[in-house]
Amino acid sequence: MKRMISLTLVLLLLLSVSPAQEGSVVSAPRFGGDQLTIPVKVWGEVVRPGIYEVPFEYDLLAVLSVAGGPENTAKLTNVKVLRATRINKDDPIVVYVDLQQYIETGNEELIPEIRMGDTIMVPPKFGKNFVRNFAAVLAIAQSIVIMAYYIDRVLE
Repeated sequence: MKRMISLTLVLLLLLSVSPAQEGSVVSAPRFGGDQLTIPVKVWGEVVRPGIYEVPFEYDLLAVLSVAGGPENTAKLTNVKVLRATRINKDDPIVVYVDLQQYIETGNEELIPEIRMGDTIMVPPKFGKNFVRNFAAVLAIAQSIVIMAYYIDRVLE
């Protein structure tokens, strides 16, 4: 009897959930406790990339801090903020931020506000991709040399 009731409750719960339809609004401000929160996406060279609900008044540094901060491999001179919404028609869709300059000067005017639905992209330094790609090419070259050596030994 208990099993039948549990099964019925689970089925009712599953049937009451409606999936999002195409064109549904996904990002909307919410109240998280006492404050208004907004969804923000953080991609790239941060400790924990992902989608975060952050307080409405957070700036770029605060959001990056929520994501664990930048990795050592992050290129801080070219952080991008992709705007999901524009306040004015002249507002740029992509805002480039030089966090290295902020670190050196402390000029808070360099740090943009974050808006609902923004995507923050922290790119990798050139060296990270270069080392990864160079290591892959080197491994392939090593395999070819070893195969050539063994083929030469077998043919002798």
